[in-house]
Amino acid sequence: MGIASVSEYVASLNEDQQRHICAFIEFMNTEFPQLTNKISFSMPMWLVGKKMNEGYVAVSAAKNHFSIHFSDEAFLNHLAESLPNCKKGKRCINIKYGDEKSFYAVEESISDFLKIYRTEGNSSL
Repeated sequence: MGIASVSEYVASLNEDQQRHICAFIEFMNTEFPQLTNKISFSMPMWLVGKKMNEGYVAVSAAKNHFSIHFSDEAFLNHLAESLPNCKKGKRCINIKYGDEKSFYAVEESISDFLKIYRTEGNSSL
């Protein structure tokens, strides 16, 4: 059986992973409380709409980095170009633990990402 809640996900991480993942979770929940948060593919995910194909941001932890996942590949490619210290994965940007500059740059870019999915019916973003 997989991870059922964000708190279970966080509890499964080591201390360094928890610090970075919790910082991102807190950022997303504070800055974008209108987004639906859930566990999907065993990681915390914020849905822009009701379904993944309507846009999402997610976070996951790995041994030497954590990843911020985006549903829009073109947005991710543009973001990766501006972050030379980060590697790009499939629909994600990988940030080494301790690379606060890249982490803040990704956080700052999330508003731009959400503008891609802004619609008349969802103008709260």
